[in-house]
Amino acid sequence: QTPNASDQGISARLQVASGLSLLEGRKYKMAARKFLETPFEPAAITAWNDVIAPQDIATYGALMALASFDRQELKKKVLDNAVFRNYLELTPELRELLNDFYDSKYTSMLRHLENIRSDVQLDLHLGPHVSSLYEKIRSKALIQYFTPFSSVDLNTMATSFNTTPSLLEKELAKLITEGSIQARIDSHNKRLYARQTDDRSSTFEAALRAGDEYQRNTLALLQRVSLMKNDMVVKQLRRDDKDK
Repeated sequence: QTPNASDQGISARLQVASGLSLLEGRKYKMAARKFLETPFEPAAITAWNDVIAPQDIATYGALMALASFDRQELKKKVLDNAVFRNYLELTPELRELLNDFYDSKYTSMLRHLENIRSDVQLDLHLGPHVSSLYEKIRSKALIQYFTPFSSVDLNTMATSFNTTPSLLEKELAKLITEGSIQARIDSHNKRLYARQTDDRSSTFEAALRAGDEYQRNTLALLQRVSLMKNDMVVKQLRRDDKDK
């Protein structure tokens, strides 16, 4: 074994150990980065075989990235990651899952998630986190679905996410309450509308408030000057009375 191969093995073992520790602490984004940065070398593969399999590296990295990365991070750090792509080649369904999420193919993406659910639930390290990760991934998909539009049909959206309009409304209401989606639900017409901020209106209102404050301050100053002036007049009259 060459010194370089040995170094790769040590590096892989350290990355895996760190990733598992962060996973245990539910620090999913940081854990994802560790697994995504794990070297893919023959020596590195044997280095973690007694702890974790290469397919597990793909699963952990992919699911935690989906749950915590934004769209740009997913593209740059996962899909365009030449090293991690080697792991994904060992797990074709995960590779398809990632591509479907990025390409907004939500029905297919959710099907892939369900296909691997039973396996990941049995995983020693990932099992306790599956429910939380799946919820985060689904929420991100809902947000990503709605983001490009000013309004969407809830019936169509429900079909894409394999649910009913009423159950979808509950999911969306939670995201709205949390501030994850700036929108309002029209239950009668089964539509979701974006809450759009009118920048010109906001600027005008701010200007009006500033004007009102300036007017109040000016009036207060004039009153103060008037009181001071009247007080001076009264003092002058008192002096004149004393001189008489």
